[in-house]
Amino acid sequence: MTCPHMTKLSAFLVAASSCTFGALAQHGYGTISAWGSQVVGVQLSGSFTAIAAGGMHSIALRADGSVVAWGDNSYGQCDVSQAYGDYVSISAGAGHSMALRADGSIAAWGDNSYGQCEIPEPNVDFVAIDAGNWHSLGLKVDGSIVAWGRNDEGQCNLPVANSGFIAVAAGDTTVSE
Repeated sequence: MTCPHMTKLSAFLVAASSCTFGALAQHGYGTISAWGSQVVGVQLSGSFTAIAAGGMHSIALRADGSVVAWGDNSYGQCDVSQAYGDYVSISAGAGHSMALRADGSIAAWGDNSYGQCEIPEPNVDFVAIDAGNWHSLGLKVDGSIVAWGRNDEGQCNLPVANSGFIAVAAGDTTVSE
């Protein structure tokens, strides 16, 4: 069954994301609506192409390949390095952020308590990323997955047949220890 309002909604809303203290929605015309207690001091109009919400911070990707971040910055998760910008994809974990560059390398910043920002070498040939609470995933062009960071629940123990994958999802960014 199709929801009669979905067609109208999909013409305007292209993505949605939420974090511990806020939520985001990206409009089809490139602006972001944000609500909750963590939205402060960021211009959310413009040519945005992606959004991601972490534990208590949010990040957004602009059409020009730059990234903006706002919210809690206790671990530097909002200190985006625009050096080597040219970002094409973003993801936000509990206290860290990640961005995939057009050249297939990954940048990560913020909380590194479990090594979730230490991208394994070689940092090349990635096509997708996702940040979990305290671990990170990258999908390589050959369909294999790379995982790093906290592994207390086996979240970095990869399948024996590590090939043929087309997407990665690291899991919830609910902040609990």
